[in-house]
Amino acid sequence: MKNNPLIFIAFMALALGVSCSKADSRSEIADSADLVHPLLIGQSVPDVPFWTAEGKPVTLGKLAKQKPIVLVFYRGGWCPFCNHQLAELQTIEKDLTKMGYQILAVSPELPDKLASMKADRALNYTLLSDFQIEGARAFGVAFRVENAISSLIKTRYGSELQRFKGESKANLPVPAVFIIDQEGVIQFSYVNPNYQVRLHPELLVAAAKVALKDENVRLK
Repeated sequence: MKNNPLIFIAFMALALGVSCSKADSRSEIADSADLVHPLLIGQSVPDVPFWTAEGKPVTLGKLAKQKPIVLVFYRGGWCPFCNHQLAELQTIEKDLTKMGYQILAVSPELPDKLASMKADRALNYTLLSDFQIEGARAFGVAFRVENAISSLIKTRYGSELQRFKGESKANLPVPAVFIIDQEGVIQFSYVNPNYQVRLHPELLVAAAKVALKDENVRLK
């Protein structure tokens, strides 16, 4: 247990101050990134729809039955920190797929942007759209973006942020990583309100190995 990377990263996430105390608030959209209430290890994932580049809905429940999932929420292809994270994720794609994982990277961008983005960045894993913000909201990582920030993003990056139905402000997900087993249960999570700090790829590989080992033991 001393060298368990899941424990190390869990303590690191707690040190970052992500609040997880209000279980009934996790499906709500937070007023800021610091106030999100993400789903926790051991909880079942919501079977919300995401959308492929072809505009077809897919659900996590169905996908998880095929293979365990490394699910990554990112802000969008306009975000330089997200692009760096996606590039780093590509460097460990073979390691994760050899372990039997499927990688799903989810953003609020519209489905028609996904195909060109995947080709431009030479990504081998799957990009999915959460343009209705249902997935980020259900995972407890969605938050409201101040209008001034939304305008700045539109001016600087040419991106119009999406919003959940009925919301007066645009919404974004806090960058997050969830490892989900084939029963749809979260085995690992990393959520950081500071969008400039992302999970190091080596730590993700280590967490994926331990999560897979724990799942195999549990299923015996």
